[in-house]
Amino acid sequence: MMRRLLIASRTRQVGWLVATLVASTLLCGAALAAGTPEYANDSTVGIEPKLGATIPLDLTFNDEQGKPLTLRSLVKRPTVFVLVYLRCPSICSPMMHEVAATVDKMELTPGIDYDLITVSFDARETPEMARTAKENLLGGMQRKIPPDSWRFLTGDETNIAQLTDAFGYRFRRDKEDFAHSATVMFVSPKGVIVRYLPGLKILPTQMKMAIQDAAGGHARSFMQTIQRLCYAYDPQGKTYIVKVNRIILAVSLVIFGAFVGYLFVSGKRRTRELAATDVTDEQEKNADGDS
Repeated sequence: MMRRLLIASRTRQVGWLVATLVASTLLCGAALAAGTPEYANDSTVGIEPKLGATIPLDLTFNDEQGKPLTLRSLVKRPTVFVLVYLRCPSICSPMMHEVAATVDKMELTPGIDYDLITVSFDARETPEMARTAKENLLGGMQRKIPPDSWRFLTGDETNIAQLTDAFGYRFRRDKEDFAHSATVMFVSPKGVIVRYLPGLKILPTQMKMAIQDAAGGHARSFMQTIQRLCYAYDPQGKTYIVKVNRIILAVSLVIFGAFVGYLFVSGKRRTRELAATDVTDEQEKNADGDS
């Protein structure tokens, strides 16, 4: 009887540990499945990251209607900046469509959780061109967002130069076009640069975490906490990367805690089982004696 109880107890213990290991692995796996960050393969040298710097919010640009606006009047919440030139025959259009597709997939709401601003760094481009580009882009999105949540701006060379310098965004004219990089920038409501995401592939998880970083002090859900544990921002690579050592540590801690808890619970259960067994044995002995 005692041997059977011991074997059953050990079997449950092994099963519990296996279940805990699987659950812990799936926990970080769920965070990874939400979007595993990749390193961008962009070889263009055009970004000198200035994390922690503040962009000049008093710069003036023209909106899609030709109305002059300061950046201060537009940057009221976490803001995604996309620097392009609207006639770009190569990477600008794919980059903006990638941002739009990512906005479609995120549960965060433009105009409430964050805003987006596209700025042309070609001083020759006009508000009319910006308005057409905006209508085409927003019209092709699956998700209908407030027009004011994604602004398209044009400006003069002085304001453009000050903004691109503040971001560390370098570009050069190449005949009628420009050589430049594909990078999305994130600023806080106070205009502080907090993240850069380069390349033409942006995962919803990357953009969501960058916006949350820009929010500063934004409350995190349980899964967001797990994602923060499994990911870290790499300033040199300008992307979110998986921290394997953190995942291993997290899984180990969960297993250890579960094991300690199991020992406590199983110890009490075993004590009750042994007590019940003793009572049964005593009853059987009494019954044999009576016989």
